[in-house]
Amino acid sequence: MNLDKTLVIYDSIPYFVPFMKKKGVICSPSFKKVSNIGRILRLISFKTGLKKSIWYGEWKEHAKFAETVIIFATNRYDFIEYLADKHPNLRIIVWYWNPVFRCFEPTKLNKKNIEYWSFDEEDCKKYNLKFNTTFYLDNIEINNNSVKEYDVLFLGADKRRKVLLDKINANLISAKIKTLFHIVPDKDQPNPQNIKPLSYADYLQLISKTKCIFDYIQKGQSGNTVRTMESIFLGKKLITNDINIQKENFYDSSNVFVLEYDDFNKINEFINTPFKKLKSEVVDYYDFSNWLKRFTEHE
Repeated sequence: MNLDKTLVIYDSIPYFVPFMKKKGVICSPSFKKVSNIGRILRLISFKTGLKKSIWYGEWKEHAKFAETVIIFATNRYDFIEYLADKHPNLRIIVWYWNPVFRCFEPTKLNKKNIEYWSFDEEDCKKYNLKFNTTFYLDNIEINNNSVKEYDVLFLGADKRRKVLLDKINANLISAKIKTLFHIVPDKDQPNPQNIKPLSYADYLQLISKTKCIFDYIQKGQSGNTVRTMESIFLGKKLITNDINIQKENFYDSSNVFVLEYDDFNKINEFINTPFKKLKSEVVDYYDFSNWLKRFTEHE
């Protein structure tokens, strides 16, 4: 894969973008940033179907010179259809780093120059997708010498998990574990405490002050999450409900505590022992640069 001619269309964690660009790829959001008035005009354009392409991001120009475009799947696919039709000889990779049920289904868009990939092996089987792991960026760093203010940190959207998350948090607190659970209500839920998402930079600051990251995968999901990647790249222990994590090449019971499998009576011991450093080749495998190379292996 020629990185100089690789374009990434990406709308998720903004903090990642400059680190991706440092790896040599061009990175662009799917849509331009617009003012409040622009949002109204864009909404009218989308509803009427008129001149939708004027709202697309800078990738429209970059695509003219690209050989490969990697698109992080969302619930939209109109701009992907435009790209596939406009550049029929372009290799387009749509990669799901969320379960398909949170995005559009691959069957919605059948184009000869589009390949569908996913981090979720079960979705790969279900929808006949190609597999590539989750990734992280080895040029993101934190200060691991910070004073540890928390034992366990969770930050994430509710996604209908709050009742379970609150129960787990209560169990941890009962075990004399100092936690910070920042659960952001879903858009259709009441938010009397006005809990807002934190920036990723602020989240990394909290990770630096924490011993363990907590991860809770959704029902119907398999595959490693970004939280898992943070654990192995940033040298933090992980507490998770993902029983399948035990088959991964980075799994070590010293670093990963699996709920409903490991003995909860030993969780304090787990938290308070040092992170066991992983082999560099294991961590490197999940770096963004090697993640990109794995798409080339299947050309």
